[in-house]
Amino acid sequence: MTQIKNQWHPLPYNEWKETLDTLHLFTQIIGKIRLALMPMQVEWAQIPFALTSRGITSDRMPVSFGSIDITFDFISHEIFFKGSNGNSISFSLKGLSVAAFYKKVFDTLKEFGIEPEINPMSVEMKVPVKMDTDEIHKTYDEQAVRKWWEVQILTGNVFNEFRSRYSGKMSPVNFWWGSFDLSITFFYGGQIKTQPGMDLLYRVAMDTNQITIGFWPGSEDFPEPAFFGYAYPKPDGYEKSGINPEEAFWSDEKGEFFLKYSDMIKTSDPVKTLKDFCESIYCTGIKMSGWDSDSLEYKPPIEKPKI
Repeated sequence: MTQIKNQWHPLPYNEWKETLDTLHLFTQIIGKIRLALMPMQVEWAQIPFALTSRGITSDRMPVSFGSIDITFDFISHEIFFKGSNGNSISFSLKGLSVAAFYKKVFDTLKEFGIEPEINPMSVEMKVPVKMDTDEIHKTYDEQAVRKWWEVQILTGNVFNEFRSRYSGKMSPVNFWWGSFDLSITFFYGGQIKTQPGMDLLYRVAMDTNQITIGFWPGSEDFPEPAFFGYAYPKPDGYEKSGINPEEAFWSDEKGEFFLKYSDMIKTSDPVKTLKDFCESIYCTGIKMSGWDSDSLEYKPPIEKPKI
């Protein structure tokens, strides 16, 4: 088998936006199933997907016979359903409309004896889509998906290393199917009062002081991939703090800092550039938010054991 080295591929939004929209909706269908099956947890911790070495997974979800997990494989371009009862079913992601994918997913779950109820309307999209009848979104470019996923792997590696410094409450590297982004979040202190007018999504997500760093492939409103970072609640003057690298900028509309992916991969050392962005978002955020940085820095008591 030919070995393919993961790379920081160019990811021009307009060249794969139809595939991106289709894949986004595919993941929302599985994500809503996870939401239906999992018990509610703080800051929506029960709903994100995790990266695997071949794609993304729902991870284990409780069902009547034990558990089931659903995994997207972006090397073979299939989706796998595996139950603790020993059953395993898969089908191809190629050549399906969103409606056809929706039907195949629920037909497959029925074979396992699972019949979750979900709202078929998409979330966190400019134009909501009724996914069980959507015949418009049906583009699936294997090469584009593979490139995007390889960037997720490289980004996830940087995020996972960066989060190892923190001793407080934090998220793992999460893939959020609603917004279709990959991120890590650092939390500090107890619950805070949410802002008036926040909808349920943000009331649950934003109930604690936090700093988030992530990667997002773009949208019609911001048609290019970018890394993002923010502190919440926003400290006074945060937008003027000067985040590294110099290519990073503040968006008043979004209320967060951005580093365009295209700018990052042009640098002589993209990994260092991304680490600089993470470091700057994190250090500026904890300083301006008044977090106790010394107590939050993780210092391993021993060297990594060689077993």
